[in-house]
Amino acid sequence: MAYTGTLVAGGHGNFKSPNLAKEHEGVEVDFITCDFLASATAEVTHPYAAANTAGIHMIGEVIQNHGVNILGNGLLTAAHEYTWMIRRDSLDTVSTTTTMAAIQTAIQALNSNSKITVTISSATAADRDMGKLSAMA
Repeated sequence: MAYTGTLVAGGHGNFKSPNLAKEHEGVEVDFITCDFLASATAEVTHPYAAANTAGIHMIGEVIQNHGVNILGNGLLTAAHEYTWMIRRDSLDTVSTTTTMAAIQTAIQALNSNSKITVTISSATAADRDMGKLSAMA
């Protein structure tokens, strides 16, 4: 049978994506992106290793130490950014000292750690939503 937009089962208008940023099963997710502001391609070893290049792992530890559950992570980009997928409900976005501000401060404080070679005293951490629900929440 040929395609037609008038038949009930054959019309492309029957398939629409909901205009929501909401998961209907499981937990809502969010993303934290850390911008190292410098090349961090060497910062991939484990902190227990003899090398002093454990920046990415240690920043993941900082995020978790602030009560944020990491569900997954991306790759280190050419723009010196690394992204973690987290549970949205573990972020505090209401108080005057939000979780993101505390995480960014703690990441910058890692600059003096002997297990990190790259300078991250000005690194940034940002909440990169896929979209937020407003009146629908």
